[in-house]
Amino acid sequence: MRRFNFRPSLLLCAAFSGTLWCAAPPAGATKYAGEFLKIPVGARAIGMGGGFCAVSDDATAAYWNPAGMIYLPYREVIVQHAEKFGNLLNHDYAGAVFPVGGRSERRAAVGFSAIRLAADDIPITPRPGSLQPGQYLDYGTDNDPTTPGNGQGNGQWDPGERLLLTSADLYLASSSDLAAVVSFARQHGSRWAYGANVKFVRQSIPDTLFGEHVTSCTLYMPTDAVTLGAVVHDLTTTYLAWSNGTRELIVPTLDTGASFNFFPAERHALTWGFDLAWGFERRKLDSELSLGGQTWDVRTGLEYWYRNLFALRSGVDGKDLDFGAGVRYKHFGADYAASLHRFFAADDKAFPDDTELDVTHLVSLGLSW
Repeated sequence: MRRFNFRPSLLLCAAFSGTLWCAAPPAGATKYAGEFLKIPVGARAIGMGGGFCAVSDDATAAYWNPAGMIYLPYREVIVQHAEKFGNLLNHDYAGAVFPVGGRSERRAAVGFSAIRLAADDIPITPRPGSLQPGQYLDYGTDNDPTTPGNGQGNGQWDPGERLLLTSADLYLASSSDLAAVVSFARQHGSRWAYGANVKFVRQSIPDTLFGEHVTSCTLYMPTDAVTLGAVVHDLTTTYLAWSNGTRELIVPTLDTGASFNFFPAERHALTWGFDLAWGFERRKLDSELSLGGQTWDVRTGLEYWYRNLFALRSGVDGKDLDFGAGVRYKHFGADYAASLHRFFAADDKAFPDDTELDVTHLVSLGLSW
């Protein structure tokens, strides 16, 4: 479930591509398209503030860095449930990694995972043309029965007229985003490995869309103390087609990271992870650093283990404060994390409603064999 050895990664071609994107962001890109694919997964990673690109060594590797799957010498399954912003959204993840053998320097692994983000049981009102007398006050658009006109008494609902709906007049629906992921990783020699993801996407509100999302990465191993990593998401630019005719493009993004392993005493281990997320969608308000159309977010955190049995974690993900804990016993593991949203931007005037964001709680369970 957790091993304190070196797992570095470096994607050279991603850094070069990122320079090109900075100079000329892709034309026609859709801001916030496929946003649910950018929500981090795994209580362990989130408890470290999301500084996990260069740490990636469990069954959440398909999300953080699929090349890290080769460092799992056993099969592992992780399931996660999170209630974001209190219980507004349900965020679920399930992932499995299977080593497929080979010599020590030619190891390979495959992975399968699924991500779901949903708002369930949303009350849906009837369409305006389906509203019947008695389900609204027919007082006109000014909602004042003492002023004739403005649609008052015309027997049909007009925008602005107060609704008088009961639970019998409503039906419940869900808005959900789903992604199924197939992953592959291969080691090449004693210092290199590479991996890739293919994601099949379906979103519903309740219209549907299908897309394909590609991630690519490579691993490089220079020393036993420092880990370097990088991952390109949506390498080919993901195309999303909604059933109502809307078309969206998810532009490539680049995550770079490093981790440092320390062993201050026998049976004690400490890992520091640091990620820099590169964006090219001109999301200046949402990001910590920006220059022209390019933005950067910092994710960093610490993980402390005692005897490989109990862990404490804390980190910063952009403007969020994260913390968590984990336990391991034989082949079983459990992790918890909590995120205090926009903790470091409480006085940001651009987001006056920050105080309404409740804490996100997340639990992950793991099994290896």
